[in-house]
Amino acid sequence: MEAKEEKKASSQLIARLEDAIGHENVKTSKMERLLYSHDLAPLPNVTQVGFMNVPDVVVRPRSTEDVSKIVKIASEEGVPITPRGSSSWGLGGSMPCYGGILIDFAAAMNKITEIDPVNLTVTAGPGATWKAVYDACMEKGLLLCSYPSSFPSATLGGWISTGGIGMGSMKYGSAGDNIRDMEVVMSDGTILHTGTGKISNNMSGYDLNRLIVGSEGTLGLVCKVTLKLMPGPEIMKPIAYSFPNLQAAGAPILEIMRKRVDPLNISFADGKHFEMLRKIGKHAPEVGAMITITLEGAKEVVAYEEKVIEEIFIKAGAKRMDDAIAQHEWDERCYEFRVREIGLGNIPGEVIVPMDTFSTFTDRLYKLMDDLKMTGAIIGIIADRNTIMFMPYYLTDFDNLINLTSFGFNAKFNDLAYEFGGRPMGFGAFFAPNLDRVRGPGAKYIRQIKTTLDPKDIINPGKMVGMSIRGNIKISPVLYELGMGAMGVAKKMLPRDHLVEDKMEAYALERAQKERAEAVHQHPKDDKKH
Repeated sequence: MEAKEEKKASSQLIARLEDAIGHENVKTSKMERLLYSHDLAPLPNVTQVGFMNVPDVVVRPRSTEDVSKIVKIASEEGVPITPRGSSSWGLGGSMPCYGGILIDFAAAMNKITEIDPVNLTVTAGPGATWKAVYDACMEKGLLLCSYPSSFPSATLGGWISTGGIGMGSMKYGSAGDNIRDMEVVMSDGTILHTGTGKISNNMSGYDLNRLIVGSEGTLGLVCKVTLKLMPGPEIMKPIAYSFPNLQAAGAPILEIMRKRVDPLNISFADGKHFEMLRKIGKHAPEVGAMITITLEGAKEVVAYEEKVIEEIFIKAGAKRMDDAIAQHEWDERCYEFRVREIGLGNIPGEVIVPMDTFSTFTDRLYKLMDDLKMTGAIIGIIADRNTIMFMPYYLTDFDNLINLTSFGFNAKFNDLAYEFGGRPMGFGAFFAPNLDRVRGPGAKYIRQIKTTLDPKDIINPGKMVGMSIRGNIKISPVLYELGMGAMGVAKKMLPRDHLVEDKMEAYALERAQKERAEAVHQHPKDDKKH
C-alpha cells in the first residue's frame, strides 16, 4: 500500500493485459487517458498535485472472464484498479487516485442479455444505461422499478455501487432494493454470485447483495446484474403544483406522506432553478417553487391518489399547474443540471434529512447559500415516507483557483444535515474522511471488511475508507474537517464572484441574438416589411 504511487503500469503489465483481452481493448494514448481523469465535476489541473487522477492504462473488457483476467494480473503486479461506467456522479468515485488500470465497463459490457416476463427480471451488463434497460422493459409491458435521475447516461454498475436514491425510490426502494443477483469479480479474480438467480435473496447468512451495494466499487467489480421488475402500469400520470416558495410545500408534503397514497416519485425545485433555466433560454414556469408528483398503476387507484393529493395541496394554498407542464417536468427529470451549458462548473451536494424538517432545513440552506455568496438553486426528491434528499447545486468558475473555496459549501452543507438529524450521501475520493462521522464506531468494521476482501488495496483505492494524496500522505478526518472548514470561512469572506452572473447574462444575450438571426433567415420578406 505504501508503494502504490510508485507502482505504475509497466510495459510488461501492458503486454500481459494485451495478451489477456486483446491489443485493441488496451488503450495507452495520453489523450484517451486524460478523458478518464475526472467524472461529472470538471476538475482544475491543480488537483493533479494531490491525486494521480490520470490512469496509466485504460482497458475495455467484453466479459466477466475478461475482468477476472485483468484483476488477476493487477493483483500479481500490485497495480490499482479503478472501475468506471459513464461517471455521472460528482464525488470522484470513478476517478483514479493512484493512476494504474482504469476499467471502462460502458464500452462493451453494456448489453441487455435477458428480459424474462415470466419471472419478472431483467439481466444486463454493468455498463448498460438505466434508460436503455428501462425502455427495453417498457416495450415488453414491464416496469423497471427505480433508477437514477441521470438515467440516460448513468450505468447499472455505477448507481448500484453508490447505493443510489432516485426516480421510483419513493414507491419501490433504492438501488439495492430491486436486485435479485449480481455477478462480481473479487480482488483475487474470483467470480461469485451475490444472490440466488431470479428469486428472493432473503435467508439466514450475510447478504452479499447488500455488501456490494453502496460499496462504491471498493470491494469487487460488478459484471452482471439481475433486477426485479413489475408489470407495467395501466396509467402513468404526472401532476404538478406551484407554491409561493419552497418552504410552503413542507407541511402538505408531510401530510401526503402520512396518507395511504403511494406515488411513484415526488420531486421539488425552487424558483431560482427555473429562473436560471429561463435565463439560458429554456422553457420553465415562473413560480416560487414547484412540486411534481408522478402516479402510476390502475386508473382507479391513480384517480383516488390524485384526489387525495389535490385536496391537501389546494388546502395548503398551492396552485394546480397545467398537465402539460407536469408532463414536461417529468420528461425533463434527467436534466436537472442544464445550466451547465453556459460553460461553468457545477458542484452538486446531496444530503438526506427527516421529512418533518423540510421547511426549517430549507430556510437554513438558503441562509447558508446566501452567507457563502453562492449562485445556485435547490432541487430534490422524496426518498421515502420519512426521508427527503436535498440536492442543491451551485455554479462556479474553476479556471479561477480561488473559487476552489466553493468546496467549503459542501462541508457546511453536510454539517447542516447532521444538525437536523440527517447525513450526506456518498463518499468517493473527495469526501472519504466523512466515513467516521457518518458511521461512528462502525467505520472501523467497514475498514476491516475492506482489508479482508481486498488485502492488497487494489480495488478502487483512495475512496470511502480514507483519503490519501501523493506520497501516500493520509488525510485524517480532523485535518479534513479543518481544511474544508477553512475553505468555507474563506468563501464567506471573499466578495461575490460576479463572473457567474455575467457569463449567464452573456449566454442569454448570445442565444437571443442567434434566435433572432435564425428568424430573419427563415422569414426574410416579413423582416423587410417591418
